[in-house]
Amino acid sequence: MSVGFIGAGKVGTGLGILLSNALIQVSGYLSRNINSSIKASSLTNSKAFLKYEDIINASDMIIISTKDDSISDIVQKILKYKHLIDGKIFAHLSGSIPIDVLKPLKEYGSHIMVLHPVQTCPSIEAAVSLLPKSYFTIEGDNYAAKAGITLVESIGGSPIMIEKVNKALYHAACVVASNYLVTLVKSANELLKASGFPVEKYPDLLIPLINGTLKNIKEKGCEASLSGPIARCDIETVKKHVVNIKDSELLNLYKVLGKMAINHFMKSGNGKNKNMIKMEEILNE
Repeated sequence: MSVGFIGAGKVGTGLGILLSNALIQVSGYLSRNINSSIKASSLTNSKAFLKYEDIINASDMIIISTKDDSISDIVQKILKYKHLIDGKIFAHLSGSIPIDVLKPLKEYGSHIMVLHPVQTCPSIEAAVSLLPKSYFTIEGDNYAAKAGITLVESIGGSPIMIEKVNKALYHAACVVASNYLVTLVKSANELLKASGFPVEKYPDLLIPLINGTLKNIKEKGCEASLSGPIARCDIETVKKHVVNIKDSELLNLYKVLGKMAINHFMKSGNGKNKNMIKMEEILNE
């Protein structure tokens, strides 16, 4: 099977490198930016295509690896060559766009799927390093899905078949776990700066704490991993935090997350105890 990519971004290029290393033929890349497709093709011993017709002819599977808002337009461009797509597999990598965007291609004998890597890839190098350790969710017809499973397993990833998933909520979960984790760590560092701690000298102070928390979550689950003043119902500590956080946005974040921690983890069979109620009152002030 030969795999072509429309879009030569970080994930598409990284995935192509991994497939090439796994001895799966990469036919090449087609991109609006010719320099990007030349770079990606050079890294995968493949071609830099200039025409849709050429990449369709050269590929058994075509993966659309562009920004989400470009996928529909690319499908329309592919449809100009509908006489060439019978038996081909078309996929996109988006976690938020449903498979429906590809259905017009299916009307002309092609197979379709969504192949979403549940991973953050800020660079090509990160994609090459992290994708083999990642889950890929796969949604599509049987023929395409089997091919998708083969691709994922060939690079060392873990495929998961899904169907009838609310893609907006699914993708929102991924965003909260990744993008907002970055924002949360940035906010924690801002609190460190406000405290007078020399963050510039020890920029990785919180990394072992974060890694330890993630390890606990992996091994014990979220419910058994919460520690700190909320878990201990330490009212005075929570009061001190609220009084000393002067930045209104950081204070609002602290309060919102505190109330969510209480609601998610601190409910008992008989409802919240007096200390929990008191903490909520402090966080609602």
